[in-house]
Amino acid sequence: MGVLESLAGRARISIEVVPPSRGGDIEEILAAVGAVMPHEPAFVSVTDHPVGRAWADSGGRPERVALRTKPGTLGTAVAIREAYRVTTVPHIVCSGAERLAVEDLLIDLHYAGFRDLFVVRGDERFVPAAARPGPSEPGEEGPAGYAHAVDMVSHIAQLNRGSYTPPAQGRPTAFEIGVAGYPQKHFEAPNPESDLRRLKEKVEAGASFVVTQMLFEPGHYASFVGRLRELGVEVPVIPGIKPVLRASSLASIPRNFFVDLPEGLVRGLEEARSPAEERAAGIAWAARLAAGLLDAGAPCLHFFTMGSGAATRAVLDALYGSKGAS
Repeated sequence: MGVLESLAGRARISIEVVPPSRGGDIEEILAAVGAVMPHEPAFVSVTDHPVGRAWADSGGRPERVALRTKPGTLGTAVAIREAYRVTTVPHIVCSGAERLAVEDLLIDLHYAGFRDLFVVRGDERFVPAAARPGPSEPGEEGPAGYAHAVDMVSHIAQLNRGSYTPPAQGRPTAFEIGVAGYPQKHFEAPNPESDLRRLKEKVEAGASFVVTQMLFEPGHYASFVGRLRELGVEVPVIPGIKPVLRASSLASIPRNFFVDLPEGLVRGLEEARSPAEERAAGIAWAARLAAGLLDAGAPCLHFFTMGSGAATRAVLDALYGSKGAS
């Protein structure tokens, strides 16, 4: 069952997990998913991380090399799907990606039975490859990457029509494409209106569902969806939730994710007298948020687990009641 099919009935929940760091243990990720499985997630999405630059040993001397600190998106997605028989959605990041390499990955994903993908441009370090959209002549610079997420969405939609590089016709793929939305606007967008237009372009290019950046008030979600509907965008919009259980996160979340935190949540965490009280305040806020989002018509609640399912499980237990042992 794919994402869209799973959203056709009752409101569901979903989670996002992060692959292990290079050389890390995937058992921790599987345990995070397992903690939430009693609440029957509609899908599990697995993040991808762009290539960065890091110091590594090369021939006995340190050297700056291209390196992915969290490889393994495809392997993690396969492991989760096999362990829990749950719809699993690999992310694909535009940053540093080359069209032919992505097309090869998409062919692998199609053969491996994945039918849902989540396409994101990347973070503030995003540097697109040179903008050559198609195959090159001998001796010319090869096909490059994607300037924006909409370009990758268009590429995947092209494969869904059976059009492959160089160009050649082949068997159509059958991907459903999810994209990111920003209720408080993307930090690079000049204004909310232009940000909504960019999202509409991604839907028109072939995206069939939206998952939002983390938000903390139901009103932001309702307003965001209302503005999209006014633009004629009718695809499902799934709100993202990040439980905040420590006062130390009050500075890091706005800095890293460019979102505002509501005063009620801030005061609740700042006035807590112990880590246990901080956790209780954060869980209570997230549970009220989740209930408000469902009241606002959310078809699914998407929880960013950041590699641990305990906080998400606690929020879901507070919202729906405990569903068996962790």
